[in-house]
Amino acid sequence: MALDERTRTLLQVRERFLSGDAEVHNGVVRGEIMQSWRRSMMYGLEPERSRPVHEKNAAPNEHLLTVAGPIIEARRATLVDSFSSLTITDSEGQVLQRCVEDSRLTRRLDQHDVLPGFSFAETSVGTNSGGMVLETGRASMVAGPEHFFEQSLQLTCAGAPITHPVSKRIIGTLNLTCRYEDTSPIMLSWVREVAAAIERELAVVATRREHLLFNAFLSDNRDSRHPVICLDQHTVISNAAASRIVSTADQPILWEHAARAMAVNTTTEVRSLTLSDGSFVDVHVTPVSDGPELVGALMRVKPVSDSAAPLPTFRKSVLPGLVGNSSAWQRLCDKATAVTELSTLAVGEAGTGKFAVLTSMLGTSASVIDARAYRSDQSQEWLSAVHSASCDGESPVILRHLELIDDDVQRTVASSLAVARDRGVPVAATMTTDEAGNAAIPLVEWFDCVLEVPPLAERFDDLPLLLDTFSARYSDSDRKVHWMSDAVQTLSRLDWDRNVASIETLVRTLLRTGHRDYIGAQDLPSDYRVRASRRRLAGLEQVEARAIINALRETRGNKRLAADKLGIARSTLYRKVRALGIDLSSTNF
Repeated sequence: MALDERTRTLLQVRERFLSGDAEVHNGVVRGEIMQSWRRSMMYGLEPERSRPVHEKNAAPNEHLLTVAGPIIEARRATLVDSFSSLTITDSEGQVLQRCVEDSRLTRRLDQHDVLPGFSFAETSVGTNSGGMVLETGRASMVAGPEHFFEQSLQLTCAGAPITHPVSKRIIGTLNLTCRYEDTSPIMLSWVREVAAAIERELAVVATRREHLLFNAFLSDNRDSRHPVICLDQHTVISNAAASRIVSTADQPILWEHAARAMAVNTTTEVRSLTLSDGSFVDVHVTPVSDGPELVGALMRVKPVSDSAAPLPTFRKSVLPGLVGNSSAWQRLCDKATAVTELSTLAVGEAGTGKFAVLTSMLGTSASVIDARAYRSDQSQEWLSAVHSASCDGESPVILRHLELIDDDVQRTVASSLAVARDRGVPVAATMTTDEAGNAAIPLVEWFDCVLEVPPLAERFDDLPLLLDTFSARYSDSDRKVHWMSDAVQTLSRLDWDRNVASIETLVRTLLRTGHRDYIGAQDLPSDYRVRASRRRLAGLEQVEARAIINALRETRGNKRLAADKLGIARSTLYRKVRALGIDLSSTNF
C-alpha cells in the first residue's frame, strides 16, 4: 500500500479512533465513513478479528442472480486487465456471485472470504461499500484505510444499490473491488451504470411477474361476487367484493400470512384472520408460481358470520382506552369485562400492558403502589404505604410488579390487601412472568381472578391498529400519521422484547424526531430494518442466542464478563453474536 501523506494521515486517524478517540477526524475522514466506523464499534466488532459470517442456511436470491448474471458476465472482459473483481450481494449483504479474472486477486479475495455465502453486512465486518449501501441506501466508495476490517486496508471497493423497480426497495448491491493503489474516481460511476442496467432488466421481469399475478386473478375471478385477492410483496390485485372487506391496513398482514403459508405448504391452505375492523374471515391461500419459483399468492376471502364466529361477544367486550381486534386480545377483554371479584391479578411478559388493563378496569383514580420502590432496608416505609392505601383509602388499590416483593414480606402484603377486599375496595396487581409464562410465587394464589395479558407475538393482527393509536397519541392533533404497508411488514417480522411498550417507544421516538405524515420502511431506524431482514433462528440457535443475551444483560453489556460467564473466549462471543444476528446497538443492558 502506497504510504503517501493522505494515506498516512488516514491510518493515524483510524488508529486513534479505534483507540477510543472519537473526535479526531477534523475533516480528514468523510462524514459517512466516520458514521460507519461508529456503527461498527456499536456492533461490538474488532477490526483485527472480525470476519465475514458464513450464512449456512440462507437461501440465495435466485431471482436477482438470474437477472443480474448475464449483465455481469457481459462485463467480464472489462475485468481481465484491471486487477479488479465484481461481486453482487443480496439485501442482507450475503455474497451471491463473484466475478474475477486475475489469479492473484482471486487468492487474496479467497483469503478474505469474499465468496458466495459469506455476509459483508456492516454487522459482520464493519465499514465496506456493500454494507454502507445497505445502511444508507446510497452508492458508496471505501478506499483502503477507510475500511474497518483490518485485512481490507489494501483494497478499495465501490458499491451501488440495486433497487426493485416496483417497491423501490434495495434488494442487493453491486461492488467493484481493486487494489488501493489502483483507486480511481471512475469506479463509482461505472458500478452505478452496471447496477442501473440490472434494474432495467428487473423492470422487464417485474412486468412478467405482475402479468402472472393478473392472469391468476382473472382465471379465479369468474364470479365477482366472491372476494378474491392476488398479491405478492409489492403488488395487490383485488375485486370489488374483496375491497369492501379488506382495507389497505389489512394488506401487509394478509401478505405476511400468505408468505408463511407458502413457506410450509405448496398447496391450498386455509387460515382464519381478524381484520382491522374486528371482522372475522377465512382465507384460502393458493401459491402462484412461475415454473419452480413462487411469485405470489391467490387468496379467496370468506367472511365469517357473527353466528359462526368463535366468540360472538368479542366486539362487545371493550376495555376503555385500549385497542385490539385479535382473538387473543378479545379473549382477554371478554374475561376482564366479566370480572366480578374484588381481587384481580394481571400476569404476562414485560411491556404487554398489564397496568393499562387494570387501569382501564378500575379507573385512573386508583391508588398505585409500585414494588420497584421497595427496598429491603426501607421495607417498613413501603409496607406502611400499602397498609394506608388498603385500610384507610376508598379508591381501588393497584400494586405493580408483584414479582419484586421478597417472599418473607408477601404475607404482610396479603394481610393488608385482605383488609381492603373485606371493606369492599377492589384490589389488583401486576406481575411479570418469565419467557415460559411461570408465575410461581406464594402471593399469586391469594387473588380470586387471574388475567393473562397476551404478548405481542399473539396479537399479530393488532399491529396496524396499535401503530395508529400511538401515532394519534404522540402526533399533533391537526395531522394524521399514515403507516405505509412496507413499514408494517418490516415491523411485523421483528421479535419485540418489551412487547407493546416497544411499539410505543418506537412511535414516540419517530414522531418526536421528525414531522412525518407518511412513514415507510425507509423511515425506520436502520437496526430495525437489519433485524427484520435477518433469517429466523431455529432450534438450538434460539437457545444459544437467548443465553448470550441473558449473559450480556446480567453483566450490563460487559462483553468480557459475559464471555467468562458463558465459558467462551471473547472473540468467540463476538463471532456468535454476528452469526446469530444479535444487534448489540439496539439492546438495552
